[in-house]
Amino acid sequence: MNLLVADIGGTNGRFGLVEYDPTNYRSGKINYLASRQITLKCAEYSDMASMIQACCTEFNLPIEYACIAIAGPIENGEAFMTNLNWRFSIEALRNQLKFKKLHVINDFAAHAFAVPFQKEDEFFTLHSGKVNNHCPILVMGPGTGFGMAQLVPQNGGWTVIATEGGHASFAPTNEKELEIKRVLLQQQKHVSVENILSGIGLVNLYKALANIAKTTPKDYSPADVSGKGMANEDAICRDAVLTFLDVLGEVAGDKALSTGARSGIVITGGITARLLDMIPKSNFIERYKNKGPLVDYVNDINIRVVLNDKAALVGSAAWLIHHTPELQS
Repeated sequence: MNLLVADIGGTNGRFGLVEYDPTNYRSGKINYLASRQITLKCAEYSDMASMIQACCTEFNLPIEYACIAIAGPIENGEAFMTNLNWRFSIEALRNQLKFKKLHVINDFAAHAFAVPFQKEDEFFTLHSGKVNNHCPILVMGPGTGFGMAQLVPQNGGWTVIATEGGHASFAPTNEKELEIKRVLLQQQKHVSVENILSGIGLVNLYKALANIAKTTPKDYSPADVSGKGMANEDAICRDAVLTFLDVLGEVAGDKALSTGARSGIVITGGITARLLDMIPKSNFIERYKNKGPLVDYVNDINIRVVLNDKAALVGSAAWLIHHTPELQS
């Protein structure tokens, strides 16, 4: 049996085909890994249906069950991808694609649900702490946007609570960050966490810091800013990367406090894994712990970074299997 899984962000749609045998469910020998994968550019498609149809044509195999993780909210059977302005009915999409079952979940719900099903060597421990198995795991991180979800223990398994925490307001904590926010407020009415902690957020930081330094910013992409910053080829790019990591630490601490994530923090999304070598050069840990009287609270929380860039596909496969009764024979 072939299961279709996908992770569709603002830029790319990554699709995987999982070969699944339902008889393995009870034994626990479940395969969550996609044997075939393709990546499609979102900009080349007008809507979700045309993109999935192109994927199915490429795989050229019968597909009846699918789980699609998207960057955006899902409410009352309707999904909206904020970065693409795609809105669709899940049931109408299922009928159009002729699937027996179609799950559409938030991309960070997929990242969160992947955590229990990944191997230890697919994580890098950034900060060692205690694990309280009765408390939630916070899954968060920057990518095309900034995602956040909670993984809550329940009845021997896990429940995912997807959030839109990336759209919370960016809260500067020093003079440089106040200046950055002032610059960004000249261009937009609201500066969110996602406006700082994302691919475009790196560019926003670079341009704002160039403005503060009274220099003309170059037309850099997120990869340019991170690459030149890591290689120390451009002082403003490097400052942007270090500021990015400082803010990431601050936000991780804030979100840990507001979610009670004493079972750990997992940072995913791709960008952080690529910037791992820069974290010791930043104030990530200091900013993470900068919580006044609750410094010991956050210091006790374990922080790991996901190294597997296909984690959302694993989470989509696990979600599909564990939320579809007919796949659990």
